[in-house]
Amino acid sequence: MNVKYMNSSKISHYLDETQENRIVFVTGNKDKFKEVEDFISQLNPSITLEQADIDLPEYQGLDIAKIALAKAECAWSLLKRPVLIDDGGIYLERFNNFPGPLVKYVFEGIGLEGFWLLAKDDPRAYFLSYLVYYHAPNSYEVFQGTCYGTIIEPTGIITRLRMPFRDIFVPQGSSKNLTELHGTQEELFFHHRFKALSHFVEWLSAESKRKQSNILC
Repeated sequence: MNVKYMNSSKISHYLDETQENRIVFVTGNKDKFKEVEDFISQLNPSITLEQADIDLPEYQGLDIAKIALAKAECAWSLLKRPVLIDDGGIYLERFNNFPGPLVKYVFEGIGLEGFWLLAKDDPRAYFLSYLVYYHAPNSYEVFQGTCYGTIIEPTGIITRLRMPFRDIFVPQGSSKNLTELHGTQEELFFHHRFKALSHFVEWLSAESKRKQSNILC
């Protein structure tokens, strides 16, 4: 896995925050943060999500598990607080783990039209969300969510530049693309990130009950 290092900054703001039920979500993508914040509030309103827009090494490769864990380890070492990392991407089933984590570079290189040319002979695809919650030194949990569907021909209009592939992805069982489903109850049934976050919030709740039980004992 190749690593491209960037300068670390904006760290001191996060170091003194130790409140329970505050989750530090490390991302520089405001759209992703807003989406995760909305999903978390629906799953458990008592959880407060805080964005940490800090520079992390740009890990490059096709192994999403290694990339997400490496980011989480780095974020933990910088902030010394439990952190949540979300990585993933869109995958074409005809290829082996592609484009996945490289989706940003694929979009920059060939755009949606080029991606359609890769997919049109076999448009089966899926979105994968891979969450890592790193909550103590060498202690972490992993949660995944997947949404299967098909790629459709792009219209030439990109409605959400930071999430362009949602315009051309229709989940299995729906007649709408992910952009059209955005903000609806139907979206929650399909959305890969919501599925992963559901597992995460369920684990948090079980872990909280376990700790309370240990105290009572």
